[in-house]
Amino acid sequence: MLLKHLLMKKLYVLKGVRLRALLYILSALAGRAAWQPANAQSAVTAVFTHPINATTSTTYSGTGATGTSPSGLTGNTYTYHFGTNVAATNNTTILDSFTTLALNYHFQPATEKVIFRRVDNASATGLRKSLWYEQNGSTVNPGGNVDLFPDYNDSLEDLFTQRIFNIGIDNVFQNATTTNNNNIEREDVIFPGGVTATDNTKAGFVVFDRGGAGSHDPFYMAAIKTLDAAGNPSAYYAAVNGPAASYGSSIGGNVTYIIMRKNDTDPGLLMMNNSTAQNRDGIFFRFLDLGVPVNTKIYGYSMFAPDVTVSPVIKMVNYNSGTNFPTSTDLSAGGVDQLAVTGLWVTDAVYVLLPGTIDGFDAGLSNGKVKLGWQLLNIDNLQQQVIERSTDGISYSTLCSLAATKPGPQAAFDEHPLPGRNYYRLKLVNSDGMTGTYSMVSHVDMTLGIAGSLHIYPNPVRSRQLSFDGTGLANGMYMLNLYNMTGTLVFSRLLKGAPVMRQTVGLPRELPAGIYAVQLTTGNGSKVFEQSITIE
Repeated sequence: MLLKHLLMKKLYVLKGVRLRALLYILSALAGRAAWQPANAQSAVTAVFTHPINATTSTTYSGTGATGTSPSGLTGNTYTYHFGTNVAATNNTTILDSFTTLALNYHFQPATEKVIFRRVDNASATGLRKSLWYEQNGSTVNPGGNVDLFPDYNDSLEDLFTQRIFNIGIDNVFQNATTTNNNNIEREDVIFPGGVTATDNTKAGFVVFDRGGAGSHDPFYMAAIKTLDAAGNPSAYYAAVNGPAASYGSSIGGNVTYIIMRKNDTDPGLLMMNNSTAQNRDGIFFRFLDLGVPVNTKIYGYSMFAPDVTVSPVIKMVNYNSGTNFPTSTDLSAGGVDQLAVTGLWVTDAVYVLLPGTIDGFDAGLSNGKVKLGWQLLNIDNLQQQVIERSTDGISYSTLCSLAATKPGPQAAFDEHPLPGRNYYRLKLVNSDGMTGTYSMVSHVDMTLGIAGSLHIYPNPVRSRQLSFDGTGLANGMYMLNLYNMTGTLVFSRLLKGAPVMRQTVGLPRELPAGIYAVQLTTGNGSKVFEQSITIE
């Protein structure tokens, strides 16, 4: 039963790929401006997901949502529940991969940050949060319970780096009060170290929208050509339209949701609407579609409302311009109800080049401390390795620094991790004092209360023999899981934990060579350890 409980569920729905010629004809008949590229994006035709368990339990009381436009629910006080007090397992759905143009694209880890650029308008000011969450149950009775599956989190910037398929933003670019609104003018998904496609048809970016099949919301997307000294977009490639007709149709499955809103003065997210169900569908932009040449570094992408002035491209840089970025945007469908899915998606990691100095930045618990380990591939032009720590995955501060003296295995410790979740990343500083690149982000959750660690060797794994030393683990049963790069569970083994343990596990001979994720979980599904390995 434990193994069955931990197996990843896949949402797999196949649809036929739409004919593209019709889109070109319709676009021409509509008088597409001469500067605008043809609609070269593609519909998502299948999705593959897996569930993860919540780690927190949140309960509070509050009215319906406040502020303009009004929710109509402020006359009652509701009890809000999130996370483990709603469901013990399978609270959050994570997107692993999807199919488009008859190819499967999977998530490629790369350091990213998501920034929602805001300009106050007549309807919304400050850090307004308008999120939708998957609901447990049916219509909420007046003054009743609002039960939402995932953990409570009202940080848009954090949520949108986690590939979450059952949380999203509502009406991201809507300003007017004809429906739920925001003060967001541009959404930036930035890769500080840049990404390069060696085949610009095999890598790209995906957007998923919650809405009715065949009636999803349009937007613009543009690839970021350069960043300024502060790390903000300073130049773009030409914007590409993301029309409603280019989404898939009834691909991601229905989700029952409640829109939640939080204004600056609100104690937490408050109910904006009652229970509703809609589909989740996607649209994919390859590097080629965004006008990015082969072997050309870009720094991510930005999304805009369909009423933004996107030509010439310099007009997309200044989101504070009330002329180029209207602050009274009133979209007939209300704007994009984007799922919390961003990042880089590839058919195979071989088709993209990431900053190539770091390999495998991992964080794990060891006797109450956090051990950080990685491989430094070369030290050319490197001066320093800086470990940075964060409690929210957004704002980082320096934890410690190491000299970059020789390549090979590197290690550092956080002697005093903070309560709750600790995020870590590695920053490499060049000899000129400038930041060269960042690693991927790794995190450890101290609320699990487990002071254990696992050392896997050799890595790369040879002869399909996986050996490991475990220290500090409590007595009890653990599950060792192996996932491939699409997030598919390919091997599991039930293990007996002990304060000191050493074992060798034989892996299936038919496992293909490649990169895998090893995960150790407790009996209730809480993650103790995770590390990437290479099988030769």
